[in-house]
Amino acid sequence: MKRILLVLLMVMAVALLVPLQALAATTADVTVTATPAYVAIAVDIGSKDFGVVAESATPSTVTNYFTIDNTSSVQTDQTISVTAAVWAGGVTWTHSDTATPGVNTAGLSSNKGGAWGVGDVIVKNAAPNYIAENQAATTDYSFGLKLYAPTSFTDGIEKSITVRITAVQG
Repeated sequence: MKRILLVLLMVMAVALLVPLQALAATTADVTVTATPAYVAIAVDIGSKDFGVVAESATPSTVTNYFTIDNTSSVQTDQTISVTAAVWAGGVTWTHSDTATPGVNTAGLSSNKGGAWGVGDVIVKNAAPNYIAENQAATTDYSFGLKLYAPTSFTDGIEKSITVRITAVQG
């Protein structure tokens, strides 16, 4: 009789446990994040005045005169160019894309923190040249500018042109 009661109790216990479901989570969450790639540069000095220049003069800054603050989150390719084909002011100067001076024709070159004459980059209007190709993210650099003054000019009115550094994801 004990045995029957014991079997009966076990059957009832099993019968009571079967309808009970395990208490477990029925959902699982995963947090997904993404950081957009962005390109951002700024320059620390917004202008350079070479002052009074003589015909055929080649004044320059030091090669670490301007600093590009590169806060890009990705590698970039950066070019340097002028934004116009002429220098404004009085009798304008033509900008030389070969940095070859002439009558009312001036040019510019740049150097990325090295020594003038080693790794100089011509500053063009028509087709910008690389000043910092494959520049690592968040890596700053410095550069200088050299002016190639005209071999002769017509007036003494100040001339100006804008130099632009452009960065794209590279």
